[in-house]
Amino acid sequence: MANLIVGALSGIPMATVRQAGATVVPKYLTMLHMAGLMNGPILIAVGVALTISTLSAWINTAAAVMLATASALLLFKDMLNWRQGVTDEFAEISLGLKVGKVFGPLFVVGVATATAGVISGI
Repeated sequence: MANLIVGALSGIPMATVRQAGATVVPKYLTMLHMAGLMNGPILIAVGVALTISTLSAWINTAAAVMLATASALLLFKDMLNWRQGVTDEFAEISLGLKVGKVFGPLFVVGVATATAGVISGI
């Protein structure tokens, strides 16, 4: 739910920027908004999907924790990049990029673990 709240609340500065006359919204503000709105339902769906898993409870919990942590890191990465005025995290080697280097592998391992759990229950 925190993701959905961040996604919704980040729409306020987006609207403020546009109302002030800007033709575009900062890239990472848009990404923060989208990440919150997209990852909230994804996390809820993973929670529901893991109910059919036959893996042990601690493995399912680990997968859920990895995905929730990765999602929080993604939001943090985009917020850092937005607030620091980053236009290209790769070209600027931003702090957000460093956070992204943790987010990516954590997300992949979490998704792989959750997927294995769901497949085990089918």
